[in-house]
Amino acid sequence: MLTVVMVLMGAALVGGSARALFGERLLPLDQELGTHASAAAAILGIGLMAAAIHPAQNIAWVRAGILYGLVTILYELGAHYLIGAEFFIGPVIFGISCSLLLIALYPQPAKLVPPISDPPTAYRQTVKAAAIATPAAAAAADEKA
Repeated sequence: MLTVVMVLMGAALVGGSARALFGERLLPLDQELGTHASAAAAILGIGLMAAAIHPAQNIAWVRAGILYGLVTILYELGAHYLIGAEFFIGPVIFGISCSLLLIALYPQPAKLVPPISDPPTAYRQTVKAAAIATPAAAAAADEKA
């Protein structure tokens, strides 16, 4: 079921990006700044569909899908209150529904929250632990230090 939700969410995002590419734009800042919102949505959708094959091995894409629901709410509220755009409830319902389904269906929900650590520190601790285990790893750790 998790795979189905990821594929459907990804397909909807790719379809939405195609609509954004050919439809009217509220503010064309994406092209003026050198980015393309429709391309970003397409990448998110394609990534979710590709990750749906092995969701547990692609946790970053699952996290991105969950984050999409939260960002959608913020975007709709911001666009409505800051620039007076019409509030669209459909994307909010879709985003929150998919986000909640991803959370509920993920096989190890505790892993969805990333651990709090400093990546370089965590890396150094791993290298030091390996250095203690093997002399070759110790030499490699000394070269990097």
